[in-house]
Amino acid sequence: MSAIGELDDSNAALRLLIALHRLGKPIMLSELYDQMRSKYGLGRRTVDTALETCAKTGLVKRETKRIGKNPMPSIFQALTPKGKKAAEICSELERALL
Repeated sequence: MSAIGELDDSNAALRLLIALHRLGKPIMLSELYDQMRSKYGLGRRTVDTALETCAKTGLVKRETKRIGKNPMPSIFQALTPKGKKAAEICSELERALL
């Protein structure tokens, strides 16, 4: 299946790209869950599927960073350069359809 076909199969993947693009910086996974639920009404499983699809197509990368004195690193999601280009196109499409 082509990359666009995989994104199309996961309807939330396009919304995920747009949300990450609007933020413009890496976001913690827990914050991403909250944002996707409040903005689009998507559950964790749907967001996880969208993240998996975007990671498989090379649009999103997972980064781990330590915050403060917490010994466990936090997981952040960020767009890759390829993901930024795709997210810009998705954002333009969304604006054109409004």
